[in-house]
Amino acid sequence: MERQNLIQENMVLGLLAELVLDEALRAFRKKRLYEEIDRALAENNQEQFFMLTEELRSLLEYERT
Repeated sequence: MERQNLIQENMVLGLLAELVLDEALRAFRKKRLYEEIDRALAENNQEQFFMLTEELRSLLEYERT
């Protein structure tokens, strides 16, 4: 019984770690996208700007769900 509880606790901790890591990666990517969008604007790179804003839009939409 105790072994089963330990396995369940490890599974829960693993899932929590995965959630924290996913959130950290999304936050990092969002920050990077804003920086890259600013650079595209400064360089007047319309193609890059639209590509990056579309990725950001997708990321933000994912966060809302």
